[in-house]
Amino acid sequence: MIALKIYLNENLSWKIAKVLREYGYDVISSHEVGLNSEDDEIQFDFAISENRAVLTNNFGDFVKLYREYLSSGKDHYGLIFTTKCTIAVMIKRLKKLLQNVTAEQMKNQIRWLNEFD
Repeated sequence: MIALKIYLNENLSWKIAKVLREYGYDVISSHEVGLNSEDDEIQFDFAISENRAVLTNNFGDFVKLYREYLSSGKDHYGLIFTTKCTIAVMIKRLKKLLQNVTAEQMKNQIRWLNEFD
């Protein structure tokens, strides 16, 4: 079983990644790797190069990228969509996701973080 690794795009606070790392999870943010303000495709490609699922609330743009990758046969490590909520709620949901979903289960999939309430 390979643990799920997550990349938070620029819409989400880097503090989430910091707290989850304190729990031992492999989570980074666009803020930490200098990709803020980069195109979504650049962020998606970076996450893929690191075998990371992307967590975002930017549904429209990332679904479009998901469809492009799917139709071209390119693999990715998953998209996780979230609605706006407090950082505490997001961390609680992410911990539950990370405890219950493996990297293999997330590959080429879309999930909603709200499932893990």
